[in-house]
Amino acid sequence: MLLAGLALPAGAADAQRQSVALTLQLNWKHQFQFAGYYAAIEKGFYRDAGFGVALKEYQDGVDPVDSVLTGDADYGVGASELVLRYAKGAPIVAVAAILQHSPLVLIARGSEVQTVQELIGKRVELTQHEAELYAYLRREGVARDRIIEQPASFGIQRLIDGQTDAIAGYSTDEPYALQQAHFRYSIFSPRATGIDFYGDTLFTSAKAARASPQQVAAFRAASLRGWQYALDHPEEMADLILAKYSTRHSREHLLFEAAEMRRLMQPQLIELGHLNPGRWLHIAAVYAEVGLLPEDYELHGFIFDPNLRPDLSWAYRGLMAALLLTLFMGVLALREAHNNRRLRSEIAKREEMETQLRETNERLGLQLDEVRTLQSRLEEQAVRDSLTGLYNRRYLDDALPRELQRAQRENYPVAVVLADIDRFKRVNDTYGHQAGDVVLQALANLLKDNVRGGDLPCRWGGEEFVLVLPRMPLESALARADALRKSFNALQLELGGEKVRLTLSAGVAVFPQHGDGATALVHAADDALYEAKNGGRDQVRPAVGAAGERAGFADSQPQA
Repeated sequence: MLLAGLALPAGAADAQRQSVALTLQLNWKHQFQFAGYYAAIEKGFYRDAGFGVALKEYQDGVDPVDSVLTGDADYGVGASELVLRYAKGAPIVAVAAILQHSPLVLIARGSEVQTVQELIGKRVELTQHEAELYAYLRREGVARDRIIEQPASFGIQRLIDGQTDAIAGYSTDEPYALQQAHFRYSIFSPRATGIDFYGDTLFTSAKAARASPQQVAAFRAASLRGWQYALDHPEEMADLILAKYSTRHSREHLLFEAAEMRRLMQPQLIELGHLNPGRWLHIAAVYAEVGLLPEDYELHGFIFDPNLRPDLSWAYRGLMAALLLTLFMGVLALREAHNNRRLRSEIAKREEMETQLRETNERLGLQLDEVRTLQSRLEEQAVRDSLTGLYNRRYLDDALPRELQRAQRENYPVAVVLADIDRFKRVNDTYGHQAGDVVLQALANLLKDNVRGGDLPCRWGGEEFVLVLPRMPLESALARADALRKSFNALQLELGGEKVRLTLSAGVAVFPQHGDGATALVHAADDALYEAKNGGRDQVRPAVGAAGERAGFADSQPQA
């Protein structure tokens, strides 16, 4: 009887796994933000895993976490505030991080706001759950009581009409609409101050993860197959979205979103869906920084572990019922009592074995996370300059051609600034190479502190630095380079016990005006830098245009 009672549920479970109906709650309207899930449905990846998946579009007032916990959905997509809900008692489990970097940014009226500090006293649209933006403003010295907070309108029209000065938005979405409206804007990312959240994390309930970890692992794998397909076929997915899900965005808007999402996902560096416990601890620390979490909050159980054993409570309940029935019948009572004692002994041994196995799995899981963390660090080091922390020439050689291809496709300019510290050899000869390192790090810090989201600062080699400025015309790029020159000139560096001021020279070239490829563009900027050096140093020169003249400048006037 016991064996029959245990066998029936197992057989029923096998049959049920052939086709499991699941619901995924999205956290916004249909667009390329969810293309991986559309691909998993369209290409049969969910069907191959034994699932029939329905997608629920976001509705006003519906929190994806509440939807999952109440049973209205089996899985959900949420931002990094998932860890805040978990800390407040919501039994949820993070399954896969789709975006390795959050797309959440501040977008301001570019004609009035050029730096984050200029938001002081300005009107800013924010929502209470955008903790990473509050922490970012705080780190930039802009406290909440120094801005005029306005409720979010979730659109760009109030910004364009001048009814607000800045809004929270996604770098994957609002910038395209602003560009189409020919509206000048500034964009500020929390990553400029080291705040690096995940974006769009797939999650489920802790109950589901305990009851069927194999199902959660299979759903995760099928979803990530869909995301890989969407990344490899963005145009096909844009057509699918327009045909079956939404015409709210144009095809060009969807492809813009796809390109920006790929940059935030970094599939060439990090495995799709990877969850790093250290990153989640960093996110929790940022919440603690703004007073939403206690210091050093622990996150045990928040990240999905595919090695969890399924919940067998139903089997033990059936076993107890069968034992009670056997005792009630009084058949072979003494023999059954002996069997019960032996069964309890076996259960205890099994529990001990399960405990040992669980502890072993936990240790192996920690070791695997350590390996992944080390791998991620090594991959990052391969494209970073060890002295300054900026991207190196190897990364630039890969990133600049891709940026120019996107610029050619979407028809926007890309400026390249090549900057060189004047008389740098004299610094090394006079004060030593350690002093030279101090100078290089000072210039690198200026570059880090004065870039927009999407800008790319790199160390080209020696005392030369490159700054790639997407969507920036020549006039604006010259102004940015000159502002960098002035900021560097104003630094008082302590070298060998002396206060020293240095200068730099820079050359500026713009795609496609000064070159139609990465090599030609950098060469044009280098030629302009050479002329700045020959013209007396401490100045900025534009590259020679196609007609042989400097765009907007007379050859006889050195430019600063």
